[in-house]
Amino acid sequence: MSRLVLTALAVASFAACELEEITVVDVEEVVLAEVYANVATDFADNQLLAFLHQTLGSEDVDAAEAGLVGARITVRRPSDGLIISLRNAAITDCIEEDRDDLPEACFLADSLDAARLRPRDLLTLEVDLVDGGRMEGETRVPGDFELPGFPTQCRLAPDTLLPILWTSAEGAWAYINETAISGLPDAVRSEGIIFRDDPLYLLGLSISATDTTTTFPSEFGVFNRFDLDQQLAVRLQRGLPADVSAEITVTAVDRNYVNWARGGNFNPSGQVRVPSLRGDGSGVFGSTVGRRILLTTSSGSGLPACALEGG
Repeated sequence: MSRLVLTALAVASFAACELEEITVVDVEEVVLAEVYANVATDFADNQLLAFLHQTLGSEDVDAAEAGLVGARITVRRPSDGLIISLRNAAITDCIEEDRDDLPEACFLADSLDAARLRPRDLLTLEVDLVDGGRMEGETRVPGDFELPGFPTQCRLAPDTLLPILWTSAEGAWAYINETAISGLPDAVRSEGIIFRDDPLYLLGLSISATDTTTTFPSEFGVFNRFDLDQQLAVRLQRGLPADVSAEITVTAVDRNYVNWARGGNFNPSGQVRVPSLRGDGSGVFGSTVGRRILLTTSSGSGLPACALEGG
């Protein structure tokens, strides 16, 4: 048996001499900056935030040691000289969960500063890292748009589909349609549909600047179809049951946002992420303009009917 092993090793050693040499290259750690300027209907709800992390995300290094917490992030509006400096904030202001084992840092602009942002603003970004590195980028905020005839709060009849139309936003590359539906588990339990998510979040997408219509709730959830309960998905094709509420947002997003927000089931313009930052790192400086509708299917709400209901 030992002769067979030795012979096998000798053959393997000889064969190895015939193989091409392969050079193993160490992957370099790169800082990623994801920075977004979000403009709301009420400018007081505007948001300017930055999330810094790393490509490898070593668990042996925290955000302070990685130099992320001490970064300086500055947004400028050249048209009038506005300068906004972002401050350190809780990680949960940028992402849903605080992942203590990864080097990450979140930054926010003061709410009064963010409230000065407007649709079609040209904004520039500077990210100065602790080690002396710098990243730069710019974004043009999409233009203003409207949901004609829609009150900000309205009542929708149960089991009714609601067409939602909006005007085009100049410079938008896509529109993201989202909803958070509350009270749904209790409302459908009598129909034999059992699930726990409350509120239920559903995501939709209009993939061009001219695609400015969708239907609620049947066309929401395109990115949730593999996770959504099948019975519930079928139920939503005819509308919402009585006594539930929903927050609906339609968000115009710029080119930078679309080129970066890829992966999983969200690929509006291809599989490969395209960064919009240059310099000593990578990432995105994107911008959005959002519009919101709050609706209920409760008959006693006293709210006006939602526009285009049943149309």
